[in-house]
Amino acid sequence: MNGTGRLGLFLYDTLDAQAAEDWLNRKAQKGWALTRLWLCTIALFRRSKRTDLRYRVELQDPRQAAGEAYRSRCADGGWDPVAQAGNLVILASRPVAQPAHLRTEAGMEARSDWRLAVRPALWSGVSVLLVLLALLVGFGLMNGHSAPVRWSGLLCSTALLLAVLGLLAGLAGAIWNLPAALLRWRHWKGGKTALKSGPSFARVRGALPRLGWLCTALFFVFSLFEAFLPLAGYSGRAVSAHRGALRERPLVMAEEVGLDPAAVTYLSWEPVWSLQARGGRYMEQMQAEGGYQYVYCQRYTCMSEGYAALLVRAIRAESGTYNYEGYGLLDFQRADLGFVGSWTAREGSFLLVRQGRTVALVGVHVMGGGAPDLTEPETLAILRDRLELAEM
Repeated sequence: MNGTGRLGLFLYDTLDAQAAEDWLNRKAQKGWALTRLWLCTIALFRRSKRTDLRYRVELQDPRQAAGEAYRSRCADGGWDPVAQAGNLVILASRPVAQPAHLRTEAGMEARSDWRLAVRPALWSGVSVLLVLLALLVGFGLMNGHSAPVRWSGLLCSTALLLAVLGLLAGLAGAIWNLPAALLRWRHWKGGKTALKSGPSFARVRGALPRLGWLCTALFFVFSLFEAFLPLAGYSGRAVSAHRGALRERPLVMAEEVGLDPAAVTYLSWEPVWSLQARGGRYMEQMQAEGGYQYVYCQRYTCMSEGYAALLVRAIRAESGTYNYEGYGLLDFQRADLGFVGSWTAREGSFLLVRQGRTVALVGVHVMGGGAPDLTEPETLAILRDRLELAEM
């Protein structure tokens, strides 16, 4: 922003009201006044010439904080409500006034601390752990039946990545909050002063649930995107209308493996686009005298070489345990073909390679037998060039 405004991250939850107050007062000492708070996280500051500006952060139910009685009490004490973040009310001192402590009945602060900070943190932590347990049980039941998890497909899904990150952030926040809330409960029961967290500790703890919610929101966005992404592909018999455009992509087709492209009667192209991997899945069907012939090609560019290796492991595991993508069982065995990683199946008619960040699977199936050997040097050179697998 310009010199009169600045954005900051308000990463504090109800367990860290004092840390939030200290942060705002440090900002005020540097000449920054809080003017607005979006989504309980994004704070807008404006330059202020006041030297007497102070902030107080109180635990208060949002409905009571919006009431006239509470606002009158704040005004009588020399405070003005500026923003609300959940159960945290942010108050700013009035100009020239000497703000007073907002008095409450004996024991009221301790009860508010329990009701508005400790108890919600305990319930939130327990809820996240129960949800995680339910997911683990559901995953175990699903993976133990006839519909195994397709890890290769999930690894190419941004929605999945966001779901995992959101779950991990929520779990980390729950693990972090539970002992803190229990310790606060112990102090509350003993009538002791609430504990004060360090500034970095408080901000990290407050960031975790916000990260979880952000990942969850983005998960739904990318889920919709990935649900409609196949519409950008094609599946059908209008071969001549689509095959020319698809040849512009780094895909292996009939002519690269010695089959007749004029015999292609059906093709399909399913694009894949995620933050982790981009590419797609291609298949074409040819009708010949001996029966049908099929060419399969998958090619992905991953976000890193490590992620490409992870995707290859998933493809190998899936293709060897069930009918992978309609190809049938593929028992890939390692072969030295001049790539960073290469594996073959069915006497060389299926080839899986990894070169840098690129992963490619090419296969030919001929009904009645006679599929070409893709590991022949001449064919392999054509595939390397067509798939844009540069030498390393």
